Amino acid sequence: QRAAHRSAMILSLAASLPSVVLVLPPTQLPPTHAGLRPVHSPRALVVAEATTTDASRYGIDPRLANPEAVAEAPEWSAGRVGDLKTTGELRAAVEAAAADGGFVCLKFWREGCAACASTAERFEQSAEANPHGRFFLVNYGRAKEMCRATGIRVVPAAHLYARGSLVAALPLGPSKWEAFAERLGARAGGGA
Repeated sequence: QRAAHRSAMILSLAASLPSVVLVLPPTQLPPTHAGLRPVHSPRALVVAEATTTDASRYGIDPRLANPEAVAEAPEWSAGRVGDLKTTGELRAAVEAAAADGGFVCLKFWREGCAACASTAERFEQSAEANPHGRFFLVNYGRAKEMCRATGIRVVPAAHLYARGSLVAALPLGPSKWEAFAERLGARAGGGA
């Protein structure tokens, strides 16, 4: 338990840096490692390179802060946007998506946020265009514990999860939409 907590703290720090290489024994690497790409070395150590950008503004994987969180999978149907409120729901959604080869896309937003509202229709259209992706809205006011665990300081923001891991944390405002759409297109096509 202590080693897992220490690893989560190290990984959280690593996610705030533009690039870092960690060498940890496999027993110290949590099962979910946001923004880290594991590589197994000949000596059975795990080498992971953090490549997250702006993680300090757009957040880290909240599962790192609450590794025991479990819940029923949130209600979801292909081509539609669902609501997600807890880290346990996120864990269930990411596991379900990983099992069927899909991905999870979260949009963090706040009520009264003009930039959040301005991308609402495009986010729904993205869900319709990517039925193998599980799209969810995370209302900052209703999912405070989860949002605090991410460390998000800017909304709207998006998190993309694939193969059980957070692969991107990025802005989602109107001026940043094209970069998000490119990243989503790479994810929909099977890229990182």
